[in-house]
Parts: sequence; structure tokens; C-alpha cells
Amino acid sequence: MTKTALLVIDAQNGITNGKLYAFERFTANVSTLIAEARKNGVEVIYVRHDDGEGAPLHKGNEGFEVYSGFAPEAGESTFDKYVNSPFRRDSGLLGYLQKKGVKRLIVTGLQTDYCIDATVKCGFEHDFEMIVPEYCNSTFDNEFMTAEQNYRYYNEFMWKNRYAKCVTMTEALELIHRNNDMPKFSRGNEKHIRRAAQEDISRIAEILVFAKRMKYRSIFNDDAYAFGELQVIPVAKKYIENSFLNNMFLYDDGIIKGLIRIEKEEIVELYVNHFFQGHGIGSELIEYAKEKYSVNYLWTIEKNTDAVRFYEAHGFRLTETRKLEEGTAEYLVMMKR
Repeated sequence: MTKTALLVIDAQNGITNGKLYAFERFTANVSTLIAEARKNGVEVIYVRHDDGEGAPLHKGNEGFEVYSGFAPEAGESTFDKYVNSPFRRDSGLLGYLQKKGVKRLIVTGLQTDYCIDATVKCGFEHDFEMIVPEYCNSTFDNEFMTAEQNYRYYNEFMWKNRYAKCVTMTEALELIHRNNDMPKFSRGNEKHIRRAAQEDISRIAEILVFAKRMKYRSIFNDDAYAFGELQVIPVAKKYIENSFLNNMFLYDDGIIKGLIRIEKEEIVELYVNHFFQGHGIGSELIEYAKEKYSVNYLWTIEKNTDAVRFYEAHGFRLTETRKLEEGTAEYLVMMKR
């Protein structure tokens, strides 16, 4: 089975607007592909274009960020580029795709006559099978062609059967759904892992409070924090206010027994309820994160030797990088895989 990824190219706030050709159809189709890719284990990869200092499409400006309707989820990769093609070495995308063994790219985004054209042609030159679904790219009018003429020229003439397979939405969705035939994480309990929701917050806070008390009291020797500041209601409030649940996955087999929080390629935290430790739940969560979100580093308390051994068993290795845990005399150490 050919490994497939969905590329969302340059769909940034600064240029994703109603002036685009077939804007409503474009946004609806791309949103559908993103949702179906996530459901079927096809990786969604984002690319942003940086025009440099002083330009609206420059890091730090609101216009530079991915369009809110297509926004990346926790653990999904984003690459930045400075020229039309995303495959230049300085973006990191080509090496990433080659390392992951991706052979087929479903291309969506902006703009048809600029970076989508470059992506299709350069991807073809790098031996990827390029798939262009209908109305999943768009552009603006220019002095030579209307946006519709531009779209039709590239999608119906220039790319078709030369550089890419230009397909219907039905055909594109069939490719994504076929990905279900690919081997997936198969330790048997993936069906118990799901995304956190706000109604889970009391149970999440309970796990966090009691796991931290059990594990860290002997390290930090700070009862004022462990039994004073560290309380279920304040923890629940903090996690809701900071939108931490957006990036959290739960092990739930009828009872929520563990959790993992991910930020891009980092495991931010992983906790299992004390009563269910030793049942392989932490292993299920970390392997799920490795398989689905390509996490590759984390920080753990240096003195937490049980955690260090656990992470080492799952392919993470201690580095020389250390930093103080804020407000304490204890060090955190980075582990990488």
C-alpha cells in the first residue's frame, strides 16, 4: 500500500478570503479532506510561506498563520518556506517525507498559479505521486487571466496527466479511505484512546492531582504545594482556560485511566491513575503518540528514575540538555528519540 500524506499549502490568514475563485467550494472541500484524513490515519502536513520582514506573510503576523478553518491539531507538522516550492532543503519537508516513507501526496491550498504549481511540478521531479483533487486549490484574478481561467488552465490542462492525477473529490476520498487497509498501531487498545473533551475535566484534574502527589512529593518535599496549591478545582480551571484539552488524549475503556498531552513533536505530560499503573496504559498512550503524531522529545524530572526508565523502554534517550523546574531546585532533563 502506497503511503499517503495530505499537504495543505500556504492556506494562511493573509490570503484565504472570499476573493479567491470558488472560495466556498474550496474551503468546504479542503475541510472535508482534512477531516477524513485524520479519521483514516493519513497524515495532514501544513506548509506556510514567509515573504520576509515587513510583509504580511511573515512570522509573527496574524496573516502568516494557517487559516482558522483548516487549523492544525496537536502533533501535526508545519513547515515554513521562503520560495514557491516547499521541497527546498531549508524547509525540511522533503527530508521529513522521505524519512516517513511517503510516496503519494494529495495537494491542496494556495495559490494555483504560484506555490501549488511549484509544489505539483517539484513533487513530481522528486518522484512523488501527485494527486490534485478538484476545487482544492484556488487563486485570484490577475492582469492576464481571471481566477477561474487560471484554475482551469492548471487543473484541466497543465498538470493533468503530465505532473499529477487531477481527480474528483470522490476519487480523492477513496484514496484516503483506502488507507484503512494500511497496518496501524495494533497493540489492541487503540480503540480506547480518544481526544479529551471539556466534560472530562473533573476526571482529568483528579488524575493529575493524585498522580503528581504520589510521584513528586518525595522529590520536591513541598507539602504546601502538594496539599495546598495542587487541588482539583484550580487544576481543572487552569486546563480549561489554557485550552490544554485541545492537545490531550485519554485512555478510556469506560473509565478514564490515563492521559497524554502533545504539543507538535513534544510529549508535554503523560499520567496514569495510580490504581491502574502497571497495566500497560502508559505504554499504550506513548506508542499511540509515536505512531500518530511522530513525537520525538520530552522533558522529565531528572530524579524521577522510574519515568526515565519507562521512556527509555520506549526509545527515548537522555540528552545533556537540562533546565531548572521553575520555582524549585530540581532539574528537568530532555529525552529524545
